[in-house]
Amino acid sequence: MTEKPRTTETNRFRLRSFLLTTALCVALAALGLVWVLFSTPAEMQPQEREGELSLLSYAEAQEETEKEAEPEETEPGVRLLDIDENRIKGKLILVSDPTRVILGSTDPLGFVPGMQLPELVERYDGMAGINAGGYADDNGLSNGSTPVGLVIRDGVICWGAAGGRYHVVGLTEDGRLLVGEMSGQEALDAGITWAVSFLTYDGYKSELIVNGQVRKENLGPGVNPRTAIGQREDGTLLLLVLDGRSFETLGASLEDVCSVMLEYGAVTAGNLDGGASSVMVYEGEIVNHCSSVMEARSIPTAFIVKREG
Repeated sequence: MTEKPRTTETNRFRLRSFLLTTALCVALAALGLVWVLFSTPAEMQPQEREGELSLLSYAEAQEETEKEAEPEETEPGVRLLDIDENRIKGKLILVSDPTRVILGSTDPLGFVPGMQLPELVERYDGMAGINAGGYADDNGLSNGSTPVGLVIRDGVICWGAAGGRYHVVGLTEDGRLLVGEMSGQEALDAGITWAVSFLTYDGYKSELIVNGQVRKENLGPGVNPRTAIGQREDGTLLLLVLDGRSFETLGASLEDVCSVMLEYGAVTAGNLDGGASSVMVYEGEIVNHCSSVMEARSIPTAFIVKREG
């Protein structure tokens, strides 16, 4: 009878020791975890360990990558920009010295096949270019040899007539962009040195922005690939090509063209040939998504950015 109390007391002692030891271990483990969390350098916190990125860090890394990928000036005064605004996608070239932009063409017009834009730009030793005026299309089977309307190069009418009337998109010798309806002779009298003319297939005129005001009567319906040229108040020329007929974008309306031009400060803008002809070359490469099924189409005219000097 004397052994039972001793055994009970011993068991109680062992239980208290066990509970005390367990509590002590738990407390030490908790203190250790707190020490690890608060003493580990910020750059080695779990969400920022090497090889891992938090959402914020990922966004910052993406932003830096995009900045690095943004094209820089290949030559002083010429910049290539991406246009990516909702469903509107394409490319824009800014040329601070407008006298660097000329009109190139095949020669003689109407008698030899047109040339693809990269070939035309290379022919004139240019660094960039866009397609320009309209041409006889022959249901999409044209060889690009025959312009429609007026073509002026080096201050000489090389297609069209002095007495004919056209919707002109032209540049003067000092780089002013003029758009409007005029005869060939009136274009020359206005000092135009380089020019084409253009009407959409459904008859909408090429004048899009005049004196900072959108010519709404010339904004036809529908979305397509588009090419246009504009000018800021300071003389900077804007060469714009908007893509279309692809999975990424169906195209742009003429209202979209005006919106982009106004966003980048244009006070004058003229519409150029669009659709499958819309193409831009920069440093020898086609930089937009050309919608032509085969390859860049043969064209008779192009606005070309000359190399500096």
